Amino acid sequence: MTKQQLSTVKTVDAKLFVGMVDMGVKNLKKHYQEVNDLNVFPVPDGDTGINMRRTIETGFDAIKDITEGSIADAAQAMAKGALLGARGNSGVILSQIFRGFANGVGTKKTLSVYGLHTAFKAAVKQAYGAVNNPVEGTILTVLRESVKAAAKQTAGTVLQYLKALVKQAKITLDDTINMMDVLKEAGVIDSGGAGYYYIVEGFLMFFEGKTVTDTTSNISAYDEAKPHEQATTLDFSLFNEDSVLDYGYCTEFILQLQTTKVGNVSEFNEQEVIDYLTTQGDSIVCFKDGSIVKTHVHTKDPGAVLSYVRRWGEFLTVKIENMSLQHNNVVAKEKKELDEKMKHKKYASVAVCQGEGIKNAFLEVGVDKIVDGNQTMNPSSEDFVKCFDKMDADNIIVLPNNSNIIMAAEQARDLYKEKKPEVNIIVIKTKSVAQGFIAANMFVFDSESLETIERDIYQSIEGVSSVEITTATRNTTVSGVKVTKGHYIGIINHQLVVDNKELVDALVETIGKDEDLSDKENVLLIYGANTTEELKKEAFESVKKAYPSLEVSEIDGGQDVYFFNVAIF
Repeated sequence: MTKQQLSTVKTVDAKLFVGMVDMGVKNLKKHYQEVNDLNVFPVPDGDTGINMRRTIETGFDAIKDITEGSIADAAQAMAKGALLGARGNSGVILSQIFRGFANGVGTKKTLSVYGLHTAFKAAVKQAYGAVNNPVEGTILTVLRESVKAAAKQTAGTVLQYLKALVKQAKITLDDTINMMDVLKEAGVIDSGGAGYYYIVEGFLMFFEGKTVTDTTSNISAYDEAKPHEQATTLDFSLFNEDSVLDYGYCTEFILQLQTTKVGNVSEFNEQEVIDYLTTQGDSIVCFKDGSIVKTHVHTKDPGAVLSYVRRWGEFLTVKIENMSLQHNNVVAKEKKELDEKMKHKKYASVAVCQGEGIKNAFLEVGVDKIVDGNQTMNPSSEDFVKCFDKMDADNIIVLPNNSNIIMAAEQARDLYKEKKPEVNIIVIKTKSVAQGFIAANMFVFDSESLETIERDIYQSIEGVSSVEITTATRNTTVSGVKVTKGHYIGIINHQLVVDNKELVDALVETIGKDEDLSDKENVLLIYGANTTEELKKEAFESVKKAYPSLEVSEIDGGQDVYFFNVAIF
């Protein structure tokens, strides 16, 4: 559609829905780092933007190829994809927004503007229902107020409706700083609300006929390198000197036609390329776009193909992949997954953590499976579901070990219950790795009552205090503590309590902030990946000296972001 046509639209079909979501994805992708940076604590673990981005991208992957059909089918597919891809609390809430939207669409083939508003109202209801104790000043507030304001435009065009929605979203978002003391003190607006704003702003941009000019400049190399986001790494040893090339090569290239070779480029017919490729392979996709020809073919002799087609032009890009190697990797992966499937157990457990040392520590105390993740790398609901699939157990205990992962774990539990209702899954709301590790040490499965086991686990961590030591990323004030960028900050039980220019001093001082320290007997130091051997020794000796009544133990955790994670119990 032209810009003029889009501005007059009063009915949204599946194709338009895909287009508006696509622009929402692109706009959030452009701004997600800004959303990450809206972190109340000045620590290098802002992840709201990446969580919301990954969630909506997973949902969009399920609908990106839809060009026809009902909006009901598209909305349901989007919701299902987002539910599986949901990461972190913000991602789970976003997935619930799309789930509610799909429920509001119902079975409709198209949506009027009033129907669009009905779907958004259902999104508000679903999102609020997903949060136990909703508070003002969050994404929920921004969502609710924006939809409420847009109600006045249901008799107009989709463009008019979305303008009202986005205008109020921005007003409410800017006001979130005044709705929560913690936001006001830190001088930031709500990060989840900002993510929602960029998404609906993208919806509006689509109907305004605008484009997102840059979707990659803000992508962090760290985010892109996260293990659970990477494509599968091939094991090249699975194609050796004795292997046979059964499946050929997946060959793709973009050919820039040259006037010196074909004469009039505009008159060149790509059928010439297709005719040749049919003699060399199969799975051919070839089309001309202006003066370039985009081509995909499966062939056992890519060299011959590339040499031949150069008679018409020169390559802009070339990609060749050994499909036999890919096939062997798929077979090996399936075998590995089959081997990893556990023998039947009455009780099994899953813990979320990151860092080889702490992973091994959890496994050594009896945890059955690890889901890779931490403060900056939240696993999705689908990651949990896949883990559950590898377990043959009547009852599964989950330790999320992060307050921002609990909702994704609970959503995975609910999704899995639909799949296998006979499996009981309990999500223990552990909010730190230190707390989760103590819980894992206390597992006792000698009761027939699942409720008793759950109660005993909670009792085992009731008095555990968690400490985290990292570097401040900006100047700010949090909970009355003046923080200087570059200093070391101490967080105990999710409260920032210490700013100190010396790392070990920050650790010792933060431990001393435990209000119940006189009742504790043990301190467990979990060393991060960036903690040197010298620092470990200094930390261990300093804590022992400062608190001689406590038994000090240590683990090489290898976690990112935090120099020290500490359990006091």
